[in-house]
Amino acid sequence: MDDELISRFLKGVYRRTPALPRYDYTWNPSIVLDKLSSLYPNEEITFELISKKLITLLALVTAHRVQTLSLIKLPNIEINNTRILIKIPDMIKTSGVNRSQPLLILPFFDEKPEICPAKTLVSYLNRTESLRPINVNHLFISFKRPYSRVSSQTLSKWIKCTLEFSGVDTTIFSGHSTRHAATSAASRRGVSLQLIRKTAGWSATSRVFADFYNRPVVEDSLEDGFARAIIES
Repeated sequence: MDDELISRFLKGVYRRTPALPRYDYTWNPSIVLDKLSSLYPNEEITFELISKKLITLLALVTAHRVQTLSLIKLPNIEINNTRILIKIPDMIKTSGVNRSQPLLILPFFDEKPEICPAKTLVSYLNRTESLRPINVNHLFISFKRPYSRVSSQTLSKWIKCTLEFSGVDTTIFSGHSTRHAATSAASRRGVSLQLIRKTAGWSATSRVFADFYNRPVVEDSLEDGFARAIIES
């Protein structure tokens, strides 16, 4: 009886306050990308600016949580001629039995080098090579001495600063809103629901995106189609 009462109570609470999307609308990534394109060449901007530029680009083209991006480590970054692959073997929020760990795919955009996430990452690696402490192998480090590893909370602040710098209303949108903005933009560009789920780390049967955005999509079989939809928008 007690269990039944608790169950009925919880159902009543849910019906009274059902889960709702955090945002009624979202911002267009092109607003931020246009601003970031002015921060170029990467070798000539400050270390602080390239740090904030890189984390924002990664958040947009991967649609992953900042927690995931904070776990990027140098040994797990594979650079080839056409793209960069980043493995995330650490446990994250969505880790579980029979679920694949994230694989971040960053294609090189030679036609848009000023906002190319892969080129920005290479520039960041070159910039930090002489600054990084020998015992720090996480990608993101502080832009002030002693250049230690930064937390996911710090990365969220960097993204929020970049959004504000770009003209996004940060009294409404947090750093996490890149996930909403990127997946919505990809949907508008015709990226398939299957690829959006795969890129953002949702399961193949998850209804999170469909329930919160519910936009029509068409099929897209390219693994890097999500990133291309964001940068080429």
